[in-house]
Amino acid sequence: MKTDILDTAPADRTERIARLNDRARNGLDRSSRIVVTSGLHAQLAGEKPADAIFAQARLIGAMRRCTFQADSPERDFASFEVDGIKILMKIDLYDPGLVKIPLNGSF
Repeated sequence: MKTDILDTAPADRTERIARLNDRARNGLDRSSRIVVTSGLHAQLAGEKPADAIFAQARLIGAMRRCTFQADSPERDFASFEVDGIKILMKIDLYDPGLVKIPLNGSF
């Protein structure tokens, strides 16, 4: 029997969300998507097309290695640097139609 994430105790729900976020961040969830603003991508990428690919690789690598503060128990927000540029990362859950799903009534 599959348990809905909203029907679990708060501590269990937080840890389950954290594990789902870890899977997405580490590329283990094939349905997850990474969205990068065009401005950030332009700052990281160089002149050659290959530079853009390497910039994406550096960004994803840093995202997978980042650490989380105690105030992010769901491991859904982090701040880190790539090439001297401060990056703010946020993980959110969306349904397949890209509609945000409220797991904790935060919006």
